[in-house]
Amino acid sequence: MDANRTFEDFLSDPYAAFAVDLARRAGERLGALFAETAADKEIRLKGPANLVTRADREVEAFLLQAVTARFPDHGYLGEEGARRPGGEFRWVADPLDGTTNFAHGVPVFTVSLALQRREETVLGVICDPVLRELFVAGRGRGAWVLQDSGAPRRLEVSVTARLEDALLATGFSGTKVRPEHLRPLGRFLQVVHGVRNTGSAALHLAYVAAGRLDAFWEAGLNLWDVAAGLLLVEEAGGRVSDIHGGPLRSWDVLASNGHLHEAVVAVLSAP
Repeated sequence: MDANRTFEDFLSDPYAAFAVDLARRAGERLGALFAETAADKEIRLKGPANLVTRADREVEAFLLQAVTARFPDHGYLGEEGARRPGGEFRWVADPLDGTTNFAHGVPVFTVSLALQRREETVLGVICDPVLRELFVAGRGRGAWVLQDSGAPRRLEVSVTARLEDALLATGFSGTKVRPEHLRPLGRFLQVVHGVRNTGSAALHLAYVAAGRLDAFWEAGLNLWDVAAGLLLVEEAGGRVSDIHGGPLRSWDVLASNGHLHEAVVAVLSAP
């Protein structure tokens, strides 16, 4: 990462400028749709304990249309089934990460958008439309948070080095949860300051990058859940792996500030 690179330098990349603007506009759409009644949200089950709303579908269509219009040779992969073949570049999007919160009127949800080049994530943006925060990262170019007031702030992971001083987060992916996913929770709760579950994996990863959380783990995720967030953590100085500390070949994900990584792995891997 080039520590001397400014956010203005970052936005000089047309891909970055496009992604920041697109994620912000998608977040504005989600914010408007969130104010609707439950009936207008058209809440449906797309699988056991897995909700989908009109907002998921509408925002995904908006993202796909915008990408196709601006970069007609790029591919697209979205959570709600939107697929578009492409060449060197592919956009990966979760139009509404935190659908269950959204459906129940809980104001915690995000838009997650990433750009991959030959399957390596090179750009990531996560928008929290309620708090009006935008988390952005570029491969080798750093990570920032943008807020309504103040200049963009460079992200850095926390310096917490002991589990006894840590705040962690996890999530549970509906019917994919197995007993071995639940056992570590009780162990952590006996040691750490607390374990949070906001209902958005993307937001958890952004918060690790911002130093608000010290580590996050969750099993059974998907590429669109984590593509942007994992890049944020790495560019903020953190570490990512599978939940046993190995290479990330599945979407059983652990992201931490690095200092706590081995200690978290030990708890997650204990029989």
